[in-house]
Amino acid sequence: MFEAEAFTTRCTDVAMFQAKDMQSFYFAIERLRDSVLITGPYLEMVEIIPTIEDGFKLFEEQASS
Repeated sequence: MFEAEAFTTRCTDVAMFQAKDMQSFYFAIERLRDSVLITGPYLEMVEIIPTIEDGFKLFEEQASS
């Protein structure tokens, strides 16, 4: 969990997930969306910004070969 409220008012918290593949990630997010944590009055899921850690490095490695 990363605290972002010092830098933005759009969102105050960011969660980082690790998954073995995109389907596992997708299923985890679907379960999360249906959970009391999200459907209750505690949090609002504003947006999901998917990214791949060091994706640019993998791209550069693949592009140069």
